[in-house]
Amino acid sequence: MFDNRSLTVAALFGVPLRGEGWSKTIRMVRPLLFAFVFAPFALAQNQPAFQWVEQIDPSVGDSVAGLGVDGAGNIYLAGSTYSASFPVKNAAQPQLASVGLYHINGSAYSKLGVSSASFVAIDPQNPNTLYVVSSNNGSSSNGVLKSVNGGASFTPLSLPSTSIYTLAIDPSNDPILYAGTFDQGLLKSTDGGITWTTSNGSLQVPNSGQLEFQYVWIDPNNPSVLFANVIGNFVRSADGGATWQTIFMETSILNVTFDAAVPGLVYASTNQGNVLASTDDGQTFSSLSTPTALGNVLADPTQTGRLLGLSASAIYVSTNSGMTWRVGVNLSFPVNYAIFAADWANGFLYVASSSSVVRISATLQTVTPVGPPSTGFISSIAAANGIAYVAAAGTRDAYVTKLDPSGNIVYSTYFGGSNDDAATAIAVDQSGNVYVTGVTSSLDFPVTKGAYASSGASFVFKLNPQGAVVYSTYFEPSGNPPSTIAIDASGAVYLGGTSNGGLVTTPGALQPTCSSCGIASNGFFGVLTYSGFASKLDPSGATLNYSTYIGSPVQLMGNLVTAVSAAADGSAYYGGGAGGAAGIWRLNASGSGLLASISISGFNFQTLALAADGSLYVAGTANTFQTTAGAFEPSIAAPPSLPGQNNPVLPATVLAHYDSQLAQALAATFFGGGRSVNAITFDSSGNLYIGGATSPQGLPTGTPIQLGFANQSGFVSELTADLSTLLFSSYFGDSQGFAIDGLAVAQAGGVVLGGSSFQPNSPRSNPAGVWVNSLGLTPPPSLRIDSVVNAASVLDGPISAGETAIVQGAGFGSDARLSIGPLLAPPISVTPSAITFAVPPGLSVATGVYVVSGGAASNALLVPIAATSPGIFSQNGSGFGQGYILNKDGALNTPSNPAAPGDPITIYATGVGPVSFTQGYAVTQFPVNVFIEGFYCDGISATMGPVQGFPGSVYRISVYVPNFPPGVTLPVLAGVTMQIDGVSSQLGIAISISP
Repeated sequence: MFDNRSLTVAALFGVPLRGEGWSKTIRMVRPLLFAFVFAPFALAQNQPAFQWVEQIDPSVGDSVAGLGVDGAGNIYLAGSTYSASFPVKNAAQPQLASVGLYHINGSAYSKLGVSSASFVAIDPQNPNTLYVVSSNNGSSSNGVLKSVNGGASFTPLSLPSTSIYTLAIDPSNDPILYAGTFDQGLLKSTDGGITWTTSNGSLQVPNSGQLEFQYVWIDPNNPSVLFANVIGNFVRSADGGATWQTIFMETSILNVTFDAAVPGLVYASTNQGNVLASTDDGQTFSSLSTPTALGNVLADPTQTGRLLGLSASAIYVSTNSGMTWRVGVNLSFPVNYAIFAADWANGFLYVASSSSVVRISATLQTVTPVGPPSTGFISSIAAANGIAYVAAAGTRDAYVTKLDPSGNIVYSTYFGGSNDDAATAIAVDQSGNVYVTGVTSSLDFPVTKGAYASSGASFVFKLNPQGAVVYSTYFEPSGNPPSTIAIDASGAVYLGGTSNGGLVTTPGALQPTCSSCGIASNGFFGVLTYSGFASKLDPSGATLNYSTYIGSPVQLMGNLVTAVSAAADGSAYYGGGAGGAAGIWRLNASGSGLLASISISGFNFQTLALAADGSLYVAGTANTFQTTAGAFEPSIAAPPSLPGQNNPVLPATVLAHYDSQLAQALAATFFGGGRSVNAITFDSSGNLYIGGATSPQGLPTGTPIQLGFANQSGFVSELTADLSTLLFSSYFGDSQGFAIDGLAVAQAGGVVLGGSSFQPNSPRSNPAGVWVNSLGLTPPPSLRIDSVVNAASVLDGPISAGETAIVQGAGFGSDARLSIGPLLAPPISVTPSAITFAVPPGLSVATGVYVVSGGAASNALLVPIAATSPGIFSQNGSGFGQGYILNKDGALNTPSNPAAPGDPITIYATGVGPVSFTQGYAVTQFPVNVFIEGFYCDGISATMGPVQGFPGSVYRISVYVPNFPPGVTLPVLAGVTMQIDGVSSQLGIAISISP
């Protein structure tokens, strides 16, 4: 996926870009490209290039489970989405089945047309008017909907914020509304939501720049008095929000309730379960004693002094204004004690039981389930006039999208029930039939007649080439979610996953039971024990051919089958697990015996794929592994883990090639570290393609299209079948996180990748959008760029003005001309495989780098630009190990010549950003901070200029070694880090300090 920066590369190759806003963005960046794009590429050789880029859904809340192609080159993508606007075409299910708002009348409930909601409020003067805060499924972005007909239809209101938390209605003057927001504080409307103004008074915006209002309560006896939570503080206004006073600091209130018969008597419950009371309309509060934590308290307007308090398992009653309490009714189910609604006029109370709703009589005599038995997370209930409205967070549906070879949508469909449905894997046959598996909590998942199962916690469905449903079935009960799927030539489906017990196994199964699965004691406490499982459905989806546990049970995790590949003879390879429990099992066609197996010690399994010749390729990570002769990366080349640098040693990525009997490793290589391989595929020549997610530095790259821009980027790499030679390797993505979850080679030879983006520095559980890219790859050209690295750290990544950097590649002649965006960068030195240069000033956030030499142009590489990109020179030139640091006597710092605490030292570096000079000293735009073992080093001075034996202009900073506190024991090699403008130098640079 790409933003404006990636469009630079796309425009270089004339790639069609699709999705909302593309054409406008291209027009914005094209003038910047004109000066350096067209002339050199008239000479260009065939280079890796985008054929097209497709953003499937511009809204957030999407993820990708996998990707496949059929024999005609059509592309199939499956995953999960919260989006109610996911593109549909020729759909088997045209709408998201998620329900975010329910209407309960008596014991009957019905769905209203909102797919996800976080809050609901009823107009006290007109119960047919309600307001709903509708969330944008999977996103913090949301808005307010208004209905004047009891939820039969809704009209969106226009607010100056798209991050609404709550809404309150003036009980005596319903055109007055208050909306609490995540970002702009309190918004107020006096015309029923047509116009809005902020109503924050003198409340200060915190350092985050956002003023967050959580919940607003209005005193019905005096509607000018408001209460609210603001960034964890409890505040009060006596003038309708014009001014505010803080009542409690760092105390969040879950609910405020008012005694209708005693004006000024107010009760509040905190998120710690404490109950407070005020007799002066909230100006001061005192604590009440309660027998347990009460998350929500309601004052009964029909009986003075009667309070009801909701705990996690009971409703408590006080008839003397909270002085004493007793249990009114025990609840046999856990409840969310923050949600407690009352319809006093009709004598009903409502609580949220897990994901359903229970109605309780106000006299506490009856407890009746009334809500939907299966819905999303309930966040709000409002009740009046004998009717309750339930707001629930949106849930996911699976989706399947088919694209033609040019990237146009052929069909696209939702698939799921009203609760959460998440696709975990996809398989596609040569004819274009699609098979998808996943997990579900929907009781109404669409199931076809004659299906294998009519209930369960997972699913399998098949769509024909036109997108019509062939079959759909539940699969296994809870605790056995499939994580992988494969098919054979007959259409039989192979599934693998994890089980903690309760697997439906078949007669004659290899392992019919798992006696240790479930909760077991380790002598101190109970731990979950898991096993892998392997299952096979017949081509009709109606019969379970076999189902068996596989592998030995392991506590906490391990033997989690994460990949399966079906062989031509009906057998199948299942793989998974971590550490000492990683393994691969070849199960026979009946599931009754193993044809082969292997346990891989110290290996963390990721995925596998079966090659055309029946041999098997495996990807995973390991700290040690036996590579084979001629391996692309025969040993791990990683910086040491040094104290004070928070530098855990990441396990290395391993690629291995086994024969069909798992008896011999035909080839094995390391492939850098810190990355996840999510997909393996092959081209017609047997070359291996891998794709997944990686940290933004250190990927072995070859003729790449771009470098990494985010804390996690996608990647695709191509190696020869013998794992000896890298043919292509590139990062993918922009400043958002990105991971490639599916990879396929089309019949025509193009490579298609699919994945999902997510917000920077957020987990992948917060997905953003779905992208599909088609690449045209060619053999490595003689003139090419493979990477651009910092001359000191020897790491790829952002480059900065004035930094000494190195273009690595091949075919550079003495006439080589290097262009950085629209600027020529005169080389400092040129060899056939490296051009050293100084990064020129005036570059934008990303720019293209290319070389013209011998009448040809290299590939253009999109490189991120940063204000600083510090790197410390090492003595051996590797980018890690002993730093190039001089002691106070001017000699190199070494273990045999260490520095002492308090000594001045001089560190050699580059990438420090803009520099000016004062009386010969170098002054950087941003402060340069040096740390040894995490302790700050006081600065002395800095210079910058040429140094014999170093390329370009070297930044030299002199600092004092810290006088370490008593008790600090220094290792032989202590970690040194330079930090500038929040950017740190590479890890693994060391200094020797004497005791």
